[in-house]
Amino acid sequence: MVKYVRIDEELEIPKGIVCKINEKKIISVKGKLGEMTKDFGHARKIDIQIVGNKVLLHADFPRKNIVALTSTLKNILNNMFLGVDKGYEYRMKIVYSHFPITLEPPKKGSDVILIKNFLGERAPRITHSIGDVKIKANKEEVIVSGTDKELVGQTCANIQKRCRIKNKDKRVFQDGIYVYEKLLGDKQLWVIK
Repeated sequence: MVKYVRIDEELEIPKGIVCKINEKKIISVKGKLGEMTKDFGHARKIDIQIVGNKVLLHADFPRKNIVALTSTLKNILNNMFLGVDKGYEYRMKIVYSHFPITLEPPKKGSDVILIKNFLGERAPRITHSIGDVKIKANKEEVIVSGTDKELVGQTCANIQKRCRIKNKDKRVFQDGIYVYEKLLGDKQLWVIK
């Protein structure tokens, strides 16, 4: 049963950011740190328009899932604006007790990340970075940065998941690479205390 006659959401486009939409609902956002493109073609019942310096989301007689999707699209667009303006940076801590773990970032033209000497294993564990993400690593931490929050978060999740320990007591074997801080530009979004 429909509870709303219509739903209208609006999001202001910050200064210095150019936002364009085509007829297939592919939105491109350009800022000082780069350019991002996302496809919102799956949101058929939501009308997306750019009027002046605002993005307007509109739906008539929406059901619950369309109301939720409208809020989700608004948040994704806001994350895109923040990403091309300030950039996202996730910091990961390399934790080991005996065997020192080293992470080798991907080389140019490749997306392969090597995690070497994990629990003394001879063969490196292999995972992949996603999209246009920059990875810096030293002996103590790994820094993953980029303009797309989803790609930065998924790359960190791939690294953390690849270091999961199976068939051992997790209270004793706590080696791995874990996210401990999330930054938006210079502002701290989340940190482990």
